[in-house]
Amino acid sequence: MPDELSPGAGAPPAGPAAADSSLPPAPPAAPPVSESEAPAGGERLPRRPSWLRALLVSLLVIAAGSALGAAGYHYERTYVVRAPEMVRTSDGWRIVGRQGRQFSGLGLNGPRLLWQNGPSIEYADLDEGWVRLLGPGAGMSATWDPAIGERYAIWFEAERPQSIAASAVAYDTRSGRRWTVAEVGSVYSYPAISGDVAVWCSAQALASPAVSGVRIGGGETFPVAEGYGAPVVSGGLVVWATSERGPFAARELSGGGSWPVSARLSRDPLTAIALAGRTLVWGQASDQEASGVVAAANVDGGDTRTLAAGITGLAGPAFDGTTVVWAEEDAAAVGAAPPGAQRYRVMGRRLGGGPVFVVAEVEGGVTEVAVNGSAAAWIVSAGGSESIVTKELPR
Repeated sequence: MPDELSPGAGAPPAGPAAADSSLPPAPPAAPPVSESEAPAGGERLPRRPSWLRALLVSLLVIAAGSALGAAGYHYERTYVVRAPEMVRTSDGWRIVGRQGRQFSGLGLNGPRLLWQNGPSIEYADLDEGWVRLLGPGAGMSATWDPAIGERYAIWFEAERPQSIAASAVAYDTRSGRRWTVAEVGSVYSYPAISGDVAVWCSAQALASPAVSGVRIGGGETFPVAEGYGAPVVSGGLVVWATSERGPFAARELSGGGSWPVSARLSRDPLTAIALAGRTLVWGQASDQEASGVVAAANVDGGDTRTLAAGITGLAGPAFDGTTVVWAEEDAAAVGAAPPGAQRYRVMGRRLGGGPVFVVAEVEGGVTEVAVNGSAAAWIVSAGGSESIVTKELPR
């Protein structure tokens, strides 16, 4: 979600004055120095203003301002915006925010975990057990939910949430390099990533929204489709929902036009979509109890497969090509809990076969899930605070 670090405002500089069409008269010559004004023997004339000295003073002022700005940014990142605490558990990690901010945009790829914490973009290495603050950069106060792939992470930054000039920022998890990879404009969807390809929906200036992408390694941007879309990507295949309730469309980046994806959808809003290979997984739910459905379909055609139904409080699903993970309200546990308390279960199902299984029972509400390989992660909201939990999947 877009979130703001601190309000910033500044008046734009005044525009240049209108130029006179007539040429100005030539400047008059300097008057001669009279004998009474002439300096005595050995006395030097007053020095004229030096443009070189003025330039050097200006450069010193700019350098001092830059140093102060960098120092202020470092101070804010170090002392004001504190990284969350990572606590090792018996089968994973619990990451607890030190400030009362909202976690979102959870992404998991191998040992790399990425999320948004208020306006901060934070990255954890689950093998090493540390957290690193990646954004926002200096001068930026708003960020949007990030995405992480095998090597790169990507997210959007802007001076303010309503900005029409957001930028896509990339981070290389191998080299630690962080840079602006594309100018996005107005944000209409969060980014999705696969390999070095990232896709999103945005609008440049006053243009209509369109699905676009970038190859992060080389920085080449490319169009995918006109119109609104919430895209996901796997390899060279992009699939997007054309509205909050679907339907879906697909396109191969290697060439050719787009085509509609045959999928049996309900009338409820989509909760999440995920793509791995040629398989698309999605969830739909309303505010009504037992309205949630998790389903899958091949983008090239075929029947829609219902993986779970009758879900209350659906969060997700997430899909890594093998396992589908989602969260749901545990009705039986809620009945035995204190009034107002939430109880959830994180659930899983392997697409190759087998029944639904319980990944974890959670005291609190679950808002997002992620899965990759042998581990799952989710965001828990309980008691006015939020945390991220990771856990190994049952075999």
